[in-house]
Amino acid sequence: MARRFQLAFLASPPGGRDHRRRQRHHIQALRTAANRKLPVAFFVCNNGGYRIIKQRLKAFHGDDRFIGMDFQDLDIDVAGLARSFDVQAQRVEDAADFDAASKKALAGTESVLLDVIVDGTV
Repeated sequence: MARRFQLAFLASPPGGRDHRRRQRHHIQALRTAANRKLPVAFFVCNNGGYRIIKQRLKAFHGDDRFIGMDFQDLDIDVAGLARSFDVQAQRVEDAADFDAASKKALAGTESVLLDVIVDGTV
């Protein structure tokens, strides 16, 4: 089965504003992909918070008081969450490891998730 690609932008999905509902459906997509044995590669760009919202708050309103927009106190194990849905997963913390990890993920025949840690500074 050929691998198909689709990019999902959680910050601006079509037809909906409820972030929690969208996130729930994306999480369920992990189980569906694993259950149906779909060769889907999920890439999570993990900046440890709501960086896009912080950038817009600062750019449009000059406000750099980011209340409740960082996850330092709550390190969400996205790779572990994926594994709980029977999806292969890997956390990529070093940019030097991304190329090999992404090639492996894209070459696979099963569902896989890469939790890619990116810079969260504004």
